[in-house]
Amino acid sequence: MQGTAGGRNRSNQRRARPARFTRILADESSTAGMLYGCPVVSAVGDRIGTVHHLMVDVLTHQLRYVVLAHGKNSATVAIPWQALYFDAALGRLVFYTLC
Repeated sequence: MQGTAGGRNRSNQRRARPARFTRILADESSTAGMLYGCPVVSAVGDRIGTVHHLMVDVLTHQLRYVVLAHGKNSATVAIPWQALYFDAALGRLVFYTLC
């Protein structure tokens, strides 16, 4: 028993719980289809990436994260939906933070 409590392995405990979020791809939802490939920029207009898929809360069925497409050797980036707004004039999502 290597570093386990009560004889259970921590990784097994994590797997036992149901997933909290589910991925929604462009071909699975009209909303995801509309947002797929949409540019995401910072509040000052610097390009961050493009929308790859959405993450929805399984319990509440609410959109929680926008996951950006990433190139080789780069990390996956998930931005909370509440931190984005849609700039309809320029057809892009803007990631804003309060400073």
